[in-house]
Amino acid sequence: MAQGLPASMDNFDKLVSQFNYDRSEPLKVEAAGGERRDGVFIQDVSFTSTGGERVQAYWVAPVGEGPFPGVVYVHPAPGDRTTFLEEAVLLGKQGVASLVVEAPWAQGEVFGPKLAEPAGAREAFTRFVKDLRRAVDFLVSRSEIDASRLAYIGHSFGALVGGVLAGVEKRIRAFVLMAGTGSFMDVVALNMPFLEGPVLEHYAQVIAPIDPVHYVRHAAPAALFFQFGMQDEFTRDQFERFAEAASEPKLVRWYDTDHYFQIAEAQKDRLDWLQTRLL
Repeated sequence: MAQGLPASMDNFDKLVSQFNYDRSEPLKVEAAGGERRDGVFIQDVSFTSTGGERVQAYWVAPVGEGPFPGVVYVHPAPGDRTTFLEEAVLLGKQGVASLVVEAPWAQGEVFGPKLAEPAGAREAFTRFVKDLRRAVDFLVSRSEIDASRLAYIGHSFGALVGGVLAGVEKRIRAFVLMAGTGSFMDVVALNMPFLEGPVLEHYAQVIAPIDPVHYVRHAAPAALFFQFGMQDEFTRDQFERFAEAASEPKLVRWYDTDHYFQIAEAQKDRLDWLQTRLL
């Protein structure tokens, strides 16, 4: 790992190399059951992670042969793969397939302690970005998917790792990033206020090479849609730094909501925006 990267993070190739993986490794997809709901097929699936474990997800697709656009969804914390399931069904009714991924933070009792130690946190987030690239592999392996029309939707932690993914995964053409900031330290400072002084500085130094702000600069030609809440615990300045760092084309919208984005207007906006980018 690129442990000795300078604070300037000027060597982008070195930064990206942290997220390289062996694309030839088989996905070993497993699927169980399945149901149809209003013309949409929902199935419990999993595939092998870059660490040799299993990544759980829902495969949500229109009934038919396609080719359909494909979306990867990643939920916030707290949350799990059910968080975006109903929205994925809505997309399915509009002719878009989704892989709704379960992130490692869904297992709060296991993931939480990793955040307390910077090297463990960095490794966990780095591995998950690789797993999201594997999720893209899953999509492009499907005969019913049009690999030229792929998108990503991520909320909170899902938006942070999505910001990283935007710089390293060029098969995705559109990203919706909800309530995300440009630095993992924003989340650390909010959730672990007991960290201070040299301990906090050490944490920041270790985690900095995977901060999303370094990657959204290189998202182009992919389009970015930032959705921020005006009642969020994170500050407007933190959100604005993230969006301002991003490459063009990009869209930024603010909503009268908190971090959890339980607002129909925001959902309509992102689904409408995806339609313009994918269909």
